[in-house]
Amino acid sequence: MERFVQVSVLSESKVWTQKGKLTVDQMPRLSDVLLAGNSILKYQINLEWEKEQVSCYGNLAGTLSISCDRCGQSLKFDVDEEFTFKMLPETNLESQNGKEILLEDEDLDIDFYRDDRIDWQGILEDQAILSLPIRNLCEEQGQPACEIPLNSHGIKNLNTENPFASLIKPGWQNN
Repeated sequence: MERFVQVSVLSESKVWTQKGKLTVDQMPRLSDVLLAGNSILKYQINLEWEKEQVSCYGNLAGTLSISCDRCGQSLKFDVDEEFTFKMLPETNLESQNGKEILLEDEDLDIDFYRDDRIDWQGILEDQAILSLPIRNLCEEQGQPACEIPLNSHGIKNLNTENPFASLIKPGWQNN
């Protein structure tokens, strides 16, 4: 399926709608955050064109497989997000000629499209990124608190190439 839609073929009288499922391989910017497997999001995205301005709205719902930032345990993160914003051609941005402008609250809900094309899968990936928590911790995702051994010798996957690994070696003294 084509990930781009031409703005010039959008009709002013009809909303362009796309529905489906988004998988991990369609979200490459999330590949370092998502665990392989069960990350699938159902989506609906709508684009409505009116005199160079495109209204974009829709929703994402599903479950992402992420890992705990502390212990690495697999977590399920439920996503149920609605989004809405406006898109303008990138030429409007270039017309500012480097002038400083004061942004208003409504300006924060504006994005830009380039070369008469909108990457609608990229928009969905952006919304999935925005839905993620700032930090992924077991207890914040409804799991029991992480159990991390305090003794460094009990940690099986300790990275010895860590530049701070020498700090946990026995016999190290603070000067």
